[in-house]
Amino acid sequence: MKCHSAVFCLLFFVECIADEDLYDVLGIRRSASTKEIKQAYKNLAREWHPDKNKDPSAADKFTKINEAYETLGDPERRSQYDKFGYTSAKEHRQQSRGSPFGDPFGDPFEGFFHHFGGFDFKFGGSGFTDTFIEKNNINMRVYETKILPDSHQKPYVLYAYAEFCYECVHLEPVLEKLFKELEFVGIGMGTFHAGKAQRLAVELRTTRVPRIMAVLNGRVTDFRGRVTLHNLRQFVRGLFPNKLIQPINDGNIDDFLSGWEDNRMRGIFFSPKEEISALFLAPAFYYKSFVTFGHVNTNSDDVYKILRKFNLHSGHKSLLMFNEDSQSPVASLSMQQMSRSTIDEVIESNKFLLLPRISSQTYFEQLCPAELKAKRKKLCVVLITKKSEENERTKFRRYLQKSSFLNHERVRFTYMYEETQANIIKTLNENEESDSSGAEKNVVIIWRVEKNHLSYEWLKNALTKDSDMHDLQKELEMRVKQLLNSDESLTYRTILPEFHNEHALHLLVRIFHRFQHWGERLWLFVTSMDPVTVLTLFMAIAMVFGMGYFMSTMAQIEEEQLRERQPRQSRPRPPSRTPDQKRVNLYELTPDTYDTLVLNSEAGLTMILLVNYESGDKLLNKYKEIVLPLTRYSGLSFAFLRLESYIGWYSHLLEDSVGHKVELKNININNCIGTVLAVNGMRKYYYIYQPKKARKWIRQSGKNIPSAIGMFDSDENSDSDQDSRVILVEELLDGLIDWFDKVFDGSQRKIRVSSWPDLRAV
Repeated sequence: MKCHSAVFCLLFFVECIADEDLYDVLGIRRSASTKEIKQAYKNLAREWHPDKNKDPSAADKFTKINEAYETLGDPERRSQYDKFGYTSAKEHRQQSRGSPFGDPFGDPFEGFFHHFGGFDFKFGGSGFTDTFIEKNNINMRVYETKILPDSHQKPYVLYAYAEFCYECVHLEPVLEKLFKELEFVGIGMGTFHAGKAQRLAVELRTTRVPRIMAVLNGRVTDFRGRVTLHNLRQFVRGLFPNKLIQPINDGNIDDFLSGWEDNRMRGIFFSPKEEISALFLAPAFYYKSFVTFGHVNTNSDDVYKILRKFNLHSGHKSLLMFNEDSQSPVASLSMQQMSRSTIDEVIESNKFLLLPRISSQTYFEQLCPAELKAKRKKLCVVLITKKSEENERTKFRRYLQKSSFLNHERVRFTYMYEETQANIIKTLNENEESDSSGAEKNVVIIWRVEKNHLSYEWLKNALTKDSDMHDLQKELEMRVKQLLNSDESLTYRTILPEFHNEHALHLLVRIFHRFQHWGERLWLFVTSMDPVTVLTLFMAIAMVFGMGYFMSTMAQIEEEQLRERQPRQSRPRPPSRTPDQKRVNLYELTPDTYDTLVLNSEAGLTMILLVNYESGDKLLNKYKEIVLPLTRYSGLSFAFLRLESYIGWYSHLLEDSVGHKVELKNININNCIGTVLAVNGMRKYYYIYQPKKARKWIRQSGKNIPSAIGMFDSDENSDSDQDSRVILVEELLDGLIDWFDKVFDGSQRKIRVSSWPDLRAV
C-alpha cells in the first residue's frame, strides 16, 4: 500500500512539473543560451538548497529546479519540451510507443507482432521506427495545453494517419522533407494516429486519412490539393496574414521607420527574392505584438538608396532593428544563410523601444517581470504623461540615452498614458491622498512582486514642460541605486487591475472575427463529411424549414378564420343627447370618430346626414329638430359628413353597393345634399334616404338604386326635374320622419356591403 501511495505521489508531482513552465522555474527567457541556463541553475540551486534554505517549500522548489535543468540543459530534451511540453524526451517516446505493460485500451498483441523475432512490421506509415512520425507524435493533452495556446504565436502543421493506409505510405516521404524545413524555420509540427488518438480525431473532425491540416490562432485549416513539396510550402506560407510583413522601398522607408508611435519596434528583412521566405514570416508572426516588420527585395530597382545608406550587400540576407532613432539601427545581422535561433536572439534582445509604453497587460508583464526576492527585485521607472505631452517624453528619452541604467538587467524605463490607463493611475494615487504636500508627481518606481501585486513609490520631483531633468535625475539615480543594493521594500503596496489593451480591435471587428470563426468551424464540419451525408443533412434542413413554413402558413389561415368567426370587440356608442336631455349630440364623421360610430360600433344604427359647407347650418338645425324625439333610444347615434372632404368615401360606398359594376369618377355633390344613411357597422348594411326629387326618380326608375340616387346625372341636368319647381334646402328633409318609420318597421330596403371604405379626406 505504501508503494502504491509513493508511486501515486511521484506521478502527481511529475504531472505538476509538466504543467509548470520550466523556463519560468529557472527565471530565464526561452531564447536563453546553454551557458545562461547553467548559470541560472547554479544560482537557484545554491539559494534553494534544503541544507541552506529553511523555507518549508525549499525542498519542493529545489526539486523543480533540478527537473527544469535536467530537461533544458540537454539540447534534445529541450527541443522536445519546446515542441510538446514534456519534461523529457524519454517520457514522450514512452507515451508514443506505449507503456511496458501495454495499453489497457489498445491491442495487447500489438507490441508482440511489431517486434516479433527482431523484425519490424510496418503497416502503412505508422510503424514504430524512430521516424518523424514518432518524433512529432501528439495526443489530446498536448493539443490542448501546448498547440492551441502556442498557435497564437506560431502555426502548427498536423498530420493524421492510420495503419493499412496506402496513401499515407506515398505522401510521408514528402511530409518528412517538409517537417525538416518547418523545424528549421521554427514552425510547429504534430502527427497523430486517428484510430488511437480518438479524442483528438473527434476534436479535429478527422473522418478520413491521410489528412494534413494547420492550426493558427486556434483555427484549423485543411490542406487541399495534390501533395507535393511545393504545394505544401505554399500552404504553409499562405497561413500567415497578408500584411504581416510590408514591402519596403526607397519611397516608403521613412514613413515605415517613423511609425514607432504605435509602441512597436521596426524590423526590416533583406533578401534577394521578391517572395518572402517562411524563415522571415515565422519570427515576424511570433513577435507581431512587439515589432512591425518590413521586407526589402535587394534585387529590386527602387531600393538602391536603402542599400547604400545602411551599407548592405545585395546578395546577403540581413535584418536591421530600429527604435525611435530611424537614422541608424540598434542591431543588425547580415549573412548568406540565417538560422531561426540567430534571428530570434537579435529580435528578443531588441524587441522594445528605448522608452517603451505600457500599452497592455502583456507589455506590463514583459517590461516589469515579477521577482519575489527583495535582493533580486527588478524595478520599473514609469513616467505618467498625457498624449499631448511629447516634450516631457523627449526629455526623459534623452536622459535615458546617457543614463548608466540604460542596459541594466534589473531596471527598465517606460511610460504610460493618463487617458488610456486611468484605472491604473487611480490605484497608484490612492495612497497619495494622505500626502498633504500637494506637489505634482508623475514619476513612479514599481517593483512587481507577483502577477499584479506590486510595491511602489512616487518620486518627489516631477518632470514638467518647464523643468529640467537635474533634480529629478539626481533623486532618481540615488533612489534606484539604493533599492538595487539592498533588500529594502518600497513605500506602498497594492494590487493593480488589468491594463487596458490599447492595441485591441474595435468591438464590431471582434464580433465579425467571432462570426467568421464560427463560420469556419461550420464549414470544417460540413466539408469533413462525405457527400451523401452532406446531401442528407441539407435535405433534412430544407424539410424542417419547409414544414415550419407550411405549419406557420396554416396557423395564420386558421387564426384568420377564427378571427372572422369571433365577434369583433365593439365600442360603446357615444350618448345621443346632452345630460339635460334637451339637445341632440350631433357628431361629425371624421377619421377619429369613424371607428366608434361605424367600424367597431355596438349593435344599432348611426344616422349620418350628408351636407356641404353652404347648406350645412340650415340642414343641421332642421335635422336636430327631426331626430330629437329619437334620442331616447340608446341604440341610435347621430352624425353628419362633409361631402367636400369625404365625397370619395361616399362614392366608394355606392360602388360597393352595386358590386363595383359602376365606377363613379365625378359624382355631383349637389345631388347628394340632404341624403341620410342609417348605417349598421357591425352587420355591414345600411339604409339610404334621398330628398323628394330623388324619391320621384326612384318611382320612375322602378327602384333602380343607381339611377335613383343620381349616379348617371351630369352637372348640366342634375338640377332639372319633370316639374321644374325648385326645392328649398329646408324641404330636403321633409320625408325623413316617414322614412324613419319604414326603417324601424323593416319595410325599408337594406343595402349590404362587403366592407366599409376607409375614411380619407380628399
